[in-house]
Amino acid sequence: MTDHVRSGSGAEPEGVETLRPTGELDWEDGQEFVRRLSAAVERAPRLLVVDLAEVTFADSSVLHGLLLAHRRTADAGGRLVLAGPLREPVRRLLELSSAVGYLHLAPDAAAALGGTAGPAGPDRAA
Repeated sequence: MTDHVRSGSGAEPEGVETLRPTGELDWEDGQEFVRRLSAAVERAPRLLVVDLAEVTFADSSVLHGLLLAHRRTADAGGRLVLAGPLREPVRRLLELSSAVGYLHLAPDAAAALGGTAGPAGPDRAA
């Protein structure tokens, strides 16, 4: 299940979108999340925040979707930031895949919106 907040809704500044998935993003829910993520990327926001604080599990299809969205957002001149705090299964997925050194991570959604996110590295994992 994903709660999607679009730019212009009053929740975020212009050009900013936030996705807030919750629960387990297994194959079925993960596919829906990736569809919504792809739709957000198509709108070409300057900042796309994916708030993973309430995600208890994510599988490799979600990781693949995040990596593609990161690249497509960057190619369009935007930035995709994952916000935490990350729960252990999600953190482990990002660490084992070495994605923490590639994706932009923030400790929470406020930091992501404030522009203080960067590649996590081993000592900065959100």
